[in-house]
Amino acid sequence: MRKLILLLLFVGYAVSVSASCGVLDVKDYGAVSDTTVLSTDAIQRAINDCNAKGGGTVLVPAGDYKVTAVVLKDNVNLHLSGGATLYASRKVEDYKGHKIKIGAADASEMEVVLMARDAKNISVTGNGRLHCRAVREQYRREPQLAITDSVTGREIDNAIRYGADYRTKYRKVPPCPGAINFTGCENVHIRDIEVIESSGWGVHLQWCDRVVVDGVHIKSNSDNGVNSDGLDIDGCSNVMVSNCVINTGDDALCLKTTRSEGRTMPCRLVTVTNCILTSSSAALKLGTESHGNFEDITVSNCIITDANRGINMIIRDGGDVKNVLFSDIIINTVRKATFWWGNGDAVWLTAQKRGDVKSAGKIENVTFSNIIAHGQGGVRLEGFDCRMNNIRFKDFQMFMEPEDAVDKRARNGFLFTGVDKLSMVDCEVIWNLESPEPAWESAYCFDDVDGLELVRVVGDKAPNGRFGAFRFNSVKNKKIHK
Repeated sequence: MRKLILLLLFVGYAVSVSASCGVLDVKDYGAVSDTTVLSTDAIQRAINDCNAKGGGTVLVPAGDYKVTAVVLKDNVNLHLSGGATLYASRKVEDYKGHKIKIGAADASEMEVVLMARDAKNISVTGNGRLHCRAVREQYRREPQLAITDSVTGREIDNAIRYGADYRTKYRKVPPCPGAINFTGCENVHIRDIEVIESSGWGVHLQWCDRVVVDGVHIKSNSDNGVNSDGLDIDGCSNVMVSNCVINTGDDALCLKTTRSEGRTMPCRLVTVTNCILTSSSAALKLGTESHGNFEDITVSNCIITDANRGINMIIRDGGDVKNVLFSDIIINTVRKATFWWGNGDAVWLTAQKRGDVKSAGKIENVTFSNIIAHGQGGVRLEGFDCRMNNIRFKDFQMFMEPEDAVDKRARNGFLFTGVDKLSMVDCEVIWNLESPEPAWESAYCFDDVDGLELVRVVGDKAPNGRFGAFRFNSVKNKKIHK
């Protein structure tokens, strides 16, 4: 019997090996370490061969390779060895026939270096890099005569009032390749690689199930990196993001539910842990593309540093947010150039519809706990078009710091508008007394809140003393415990 079992195990092992290609070296297929010669076809041949043989690893050894669009296929691991870099071509003509539609419904087609559609068991691993070689140029837009979108409108209004330059912006110079786009894939692993200077969203995972992103480093220019989101989790389920360092111009880590091809999918069952996030826009954001729901999400043990916004939800398209936990997080926010969205807010949640949707979408059952925040803006929760419900803060320290920018925006430590069932326990606002801002108002401002409970919530008047530490306007069912 023991011999029979060993024989069966050996047969099973032999079958599994014969069904796999093992390791295929892209150099054996004609790839060359030369950034003047395209290696796209060679790498694609290696991937196709690996897939045809049942799967395995396609090895990119150390070297510099010029590529355009490579399609990853079932059961293939693309392994970028340490010292290996895939450089995106800077020639528009090289991408002919290799564009995909990405992101929101009105997005145009764009180039992507590494893509997959409806693939299973795919991975990108190793200590190598994808370098998209983004190029951007500065320009000045015409002055806005009418501001119709209050999400950005009030920031522009404020800039005009202070005389700040809000018209200088940056735009991408074609070609504009993103690094990775996987759509409709199952069992996706991205580990240890670097993604550098993507023109579009760096790593965009759309409608995928069973996703692991671990130990990844994503970097784009903090001054001009427009549209260069780091990691976008878009309508995906069963997602684990861990041990990543993301430092980008645009949003660092963003959960979205875009609508494209006439459909959208929820973003659900997502965990984020042990990450360091830096951004000139939002370090960690849900939205703004929010056509589907965001459900059952946890973020823990993270550091947000040098970000224009820390934790951010901009819900506008009808999708709901519910059951979200943020815990054990350090936040440091610093105001950036005026063209970037953001007020230096440590936390900003808003529900504000756009277009002809019936509702912006609900935000409910959200908890913030064990958080230390230093910000040139405070915490804002604004349920403009749909009231927020069951929001909890526990052990949250908000240190208010002076603003570097000329167009001052910070007013209150915590501001709540349009919230039902709001609980705060062991929270504190600490003003910077050495460099106070004249525009600061109250430690806590509650406006149109129904069901407020405060337990050991402390804070002093702002240094200018013009307002009380606590302000209550249209607050119902209030309970305050010392």
